[in-house]
Amino acid sequence: MTNVAWITSTYPWPDEPIGGIFFRTQARALARTGVGVAVVTPTPWAPWPLPRLRATWASYSHSPRRMTDQGVTILRPRYASVPGQPDWARPDWFVAQAALRTRQDWRTAKLVHGHYSVQGLAAWRISRRTGLPYVLTFHGSDINVWPTDHPGRIGDLRHAARDAAKVLAVSPALVDRIGDITGVRAVHLPIGCDLDALAAGWLPRMEARGQLDLPRDAVVALFVGRLTAEKGLREFVDALLRLGGSYLGVIVGDGPEAGYGLDDPRAGGHLTYVGRRPNEEVIRYMSAADALVLPSYAEGTPTVLVEAGALGLPVIASAVGGIPDLLGSDRGRLLPEISATAIADALLELAHRRGDAEECARRLKAHVAEHHSAARNAGLLAEIYEAAVAGVPAVDQTRVPFVSESDGPRR
Repeated sequence: MTNVAWITSTYPWPDEPIGGIFFRTQARALARTGVGVAVVTPTPWAPWPLPRLRATWASYSHSPRRMTDQGVTILRPRYASVPGQPDWARPDWFVAQAALRTRQDWRTAKLVHGHYSVQGLAAWRISRRTGLPYVLTFHGSDINVWPTDHPGRIGDLRHAARDAAKVLAVSPALVDRIGDITGVRAVHLPIGCDLDALAAGWLPRMEARGQLDLPRDAVVALFVGRLTAEKGLREFVDALLRLGGSYLGVIVGDGPEAGYGLDDPRAGGHLTYVGRRPNEEVIRYMSAADALVLPSYAEGTPTVLVEAGALGLPVIASAVGGIPDLLGSDRGRLLPEISATAIADALLELAHRRGDAEECARRLKAHVAEHHSAARNAGLLAEIYEAAVAGVPAVDQTRVPFVSESDGPRR
């Protein structure tokens, strides 16, 4: 089997158990197929006193430089990072140089796999230095937002996509977006989840509520993710405050919006922030909930929705990114708009038509089992790697036309 070096932005570790959880799931599944996986996660250098000023920098400083995880090697070389990733800073160059400093640890790799735009550009640079073929995967905000925020880098992004052995997208919507930006027709390979691990962690609803000390008679709406305005947290909270009654919003995660709404006199008994939790405990919260709500403004195909689907939990989400493809017309509730009113209406309908919501959840569970198994997707990815190293196409990837003034110079 082909050994591979992944270039990623994050990978879970004990103090940061959630970020990049989908990377861990897929890397472990690949390792079980016999692929040797080294995950290189270049991490911003955080000299004193930065770790004392912000929690993010403290996390960078404390993250282990090397660890192993079920046959996967994880490396975190440090690099100099300029906040905001301005075009002139060329963060991908620094990421590539940091990754290359660890080359001895992935010397048996026959291929490089870059995830997200910056790390994909770094994989392109690494390939030009080492001669190794490379694969790119775009996950959502990286191709939906990054090119708009960094128009001066679109030429490089196009070159990187065109030179790649394969370009992958986690949703059909991203296939179209990648084509529009780069002129390359990507291959759709969905995010996988460990169906066996999720099933093993599932609990009956009332048992889960007892363990988590949640009220047995409440309508529990669960929010899981980074607590930011872009994730629609405020609209979610405002909907729960508006509903009152037997509705309870449980919020798992951390971020700048943590605690929003708690100072509202209506919040008592209707909002619970539980902070960041390991994935095993997130599964327990999903088991306890009546619905998972994700009113995000931008997404690829969110892992949290895939996991909720695998557990048979009804889903209410915004119609952005790959979410409409995941939920289809009858596998969940797509919000007509991202607003407290729309979320409140969806939760009211859920409570009054539970049978319909549960039937949608059963269809979503079957869809996830068919298309989002980490084991199945690891097998497909291993085939793509083998074909890339051999220099033959594993899946048809054709050029699609686009209009541009200039590709810009190679750098």
